[in-house]
Amino acid sequence: MPKRLARFAAWGLTLLLATVFLSPLRTVRPPDFMPFYFAGKLARSGRIAEVHHKPAYQPLIAELRATGERMNPVDAHYFIRPAFQAFFYVPFTFFSYPVASLLAIAANVALLGVLIWKLPVWFSVSPSVRVWLFAFKPFLWSIGIGQDTLLLTLLVAGSLVLAARDREVLAGALLGLGVFKPHLVWALPLVLVAAGRWKMVASFLAVAVGLGGVSLAAVGRSGFQEWIALVQAPSSDYLPHIMGNVRAVGLQLGAVAGGVAALVVVASFTVILLRGCWADRISAALLAALLLSPHTYWQDYSLAALAALLSVRSWPRYILLLPWPYFYFRNDLLPFVFLSLVWLCVLAAKPLLLPRLRTATT
Repeated sequence: MPKRLARFAAWGLTLLLATVFLSPLRTVRPPDFMPFYFAGKLARSGRIAEVHHKPAYQPLIAELRATGERMNPVDAHYFIRPAFQAFFYVPFTFFSYPVASLLAIAANVALLGVLIWKLPVWFSVSPSVRVWLFAFKPFLWSIGIGQDTLLLTLLVAGSLVLAARDREVLAGALLGLGVFKPHLVWALPLVLVAAGRWKMVASFLAVAVGLGGVSLAAVGRSGFQEWIALVQAPSSDYLPHIMGNVRAVGLQLGAVAGGVAALVVVASFTVILLRGCWADRISAALLAALLLSPHTYWQDYSLAALAALLSVRSWPRYILLLPWPYFYFRNDLLPFVFLSLVWLCVLAAKPLLLPRLRTATT
């Protein structure tokens, strides 16, 4: 009976948090969905070559503004993903922007449901973790702003499950589909190489290079240069001091602190890559990518949930997944950064300490 009451209270709390957190969607559309919608329109009209060309967006922005649509005050109406992903958003363009926004919310809610349902099964953890996955702030943040990191999380999780079942070709191909956010998956191929999973490496590269080739062929050399300029523009580098990476540590605590944090990440990841087990390597790759990426926002930490579920111990899962971020008094991700740094240090210490522990007990 006490366990049932505790479970009921936990679900009540997470439902309340999710409802309050997502309540602005009743009157405000997911702000990050707009450039995806515009890119889909350009792709649908045969103008994929202009998907990174800022002047091509001006008529689309004006058309939407004429309907009374509220525009993002930050100049972030431009598509900054690899061009191939624009085709993914073509189906949304058959609807008006308000309807397409609702469909994007519904799609993300469906993805959240799949993650809550499947992740505990795939990673062989207690079903009780579902209650905390439901209110995991990066998951809900993805829904609230219209991002696609829930899809990326599902792709990476599915790839890991297939790899565990020795279906490496399909696992690598699935992971390759995640290169629409390359700054979050760049470290995972290093794990595949370190583990000698060459079939997975080959299929990953085949898909990733193929999609990169499609993007380059679609926009050409000038379009590629425009893409680089958009990625470096201030509109895509919004509030860097609140991000969840070592760059934010440097901006908030000084260059020395940021440099030390970066060294800790690189050193820990190197040790884990050389000496760690498969699960620890994957966890380290996910955390290292988040910490070293130049752009790491709330939604990107959706991938950290996979690192939590890969842990053989329960404390990393609950430290990360419990809903403490809703009660954190500042609007930054430094706690996630420090938790990730500590986590990497613990994972790096395991292969170094285990031989000594075995020697001491013999």
